[in-house]
Amino acid sequence: MKNSHFIHLLKNQFNLSEDGEKMLEPRIKKIFMPKGTPLLRPREICRYIYFLESGFLRLYKENGEQQTTDFGCEGHFCAAVESLLNQSESEEGIICETDVKLYALHYYDLMMLEELSIEFLLLSKNLLSYYLLRLNQEKKVYLKGNATEKFKYVCKHYPGLVAHIKNKDMASYLGITQQSFSRMLKENLTKG
Repeated sequence: MKNSHFIHLLKNQFNLSEDGEKMLEPRIKKIFMPKGTPLLRPREICRYIYFLESGFLRLYKENGEQQTTDFGCEGHFCAAVESLLNQSESEEGIICETDVKLYALHYYDLMMLEELSIEFLLLSKNLLSYYLLRLNQEKKVYLKGNATEKFKYVCKHYPGLVAHIKNKDMASYLGITQQSFSRMLKENLTKG
């Protein structure tokens, strides 16, 4: 199966059935994208939900300059969620920070699958729950934590990301200056 990694995850984490697999398989695109490739630009409509098999994505907004809003890494789902769910223009863009291998499911294919089988309604609900729980977990860290705690959270939940992201993009995500991030990075490296 060409989408076996993605299908395997859906079977194990979201209880996808054999019938569901047969319905889903032809609708998934396996994509290889080089570093620097935009998957979505601000003001475009997000048409796909992505699952990353390998590599890193960065979500950003443009407010005069780019402001990093989130990341995607191996084993994560990624989309400009508000745009995807409303099929409206996105405030966010999505760019490949490394070469990536991902699977893409078109929004309208997912809607069609939901109409064909209750299994896909449940799958959509479970994917949305997964995203909301992750978002809530991050919100707790970002409301209560300082930049160092946020950075440690990123390092724990996005292993290897820091080596592939520009300092200015990580600083933007943490809400600090590049200089402050450079100092924080040096301090964390010297502590081990």
